[in-house]
Amino acid sequence: VNTLHEWSRDISQNNARVLILTGSGGSFCAGLDIKQDDDKDVLQDGREMTQHMSRVTNCIQALPVLSVAAIDGNAIGGGAELSTCTDLVVLSRQSTIKFVHASRGASPGWGGGRRLQKRVGRRKALRMLLLGESVFGEEEAEQLDYADYVAEEGESSLDAAMRLVVDPILNLPCSQSVRVIKRVVSVADGDEDVIDTASGRLRYVATDATDDDSMTKEYNNTAVKSEIDAFLQVWGGESNRELIEQTRESLKDKKT
Repeated sequence: VNTLHEWSRDISQNNARVLILTGSGGSFCAGLDIKQDDDKDVLQDGREMTQHMSRVTNCIQALPVLSVAAIDGNAIGGGAELSTCTDLVVLSRQSTIKFVHASRGASPGWGGGRRLQKRVGRRKALRMLLLGESVFGEEEAEQLDYADYVAEEGESSLDAAMRLVVDPILNLPCSQSVRVIKRVVSVADGDEDVIDTASGRLRYVATDATDDDSMTKEYNNTAVKSEIDAFLQVWGGESNRELIEQTRESLKDKKT
């Protein structure tokens, strides 16, 4: 988060125009690791990761340059949430985006719920969040819906992002115009409710609170507070713990 803030502050002194967010090893991001044996560690890690990743995703959204998620393989759970915080999404043909929160007795906490609704609309967002409707690269290649671009057969999402987004942006004559146009669109889309689009900084109030409610106290925005509140209401509950244990056992069975 600090690196993103520093980079954002220094943006006026360099010619940066694009940020690409991508994974490694053929996968984008699988979210929280639930294979740990200690339930307390998993539950605490979930709370801490949500606090941290809510800041990270807001910070990516706040950057004054064009941001692109280049997704190969799976973007599951938290990885699916991460795919919502960039301006554009580029998929490989083999990629899959799936929100699994409801199937684990949980709720999005990184900002993915409110951003998904803005990206695909209320009804599709509910289908994806509650009914397990997924996004597949092959299907998006036929008719773009969630994604902005899909790579060619045999092409990685990163190579496609470079070809379709980065190269054209770098060919523009002025980096300043990229940043001011990003700001205009962000303000029109209501992003100023979460970020200060003039400075690129988050609209949150610093706090020294250490209790579970500290996450919701930090953000001066109803939508952000509401999503984190919803996560805290279900994360660590009886259903959530049981479903995490079931998922963990299922993963163990697949290995044996």
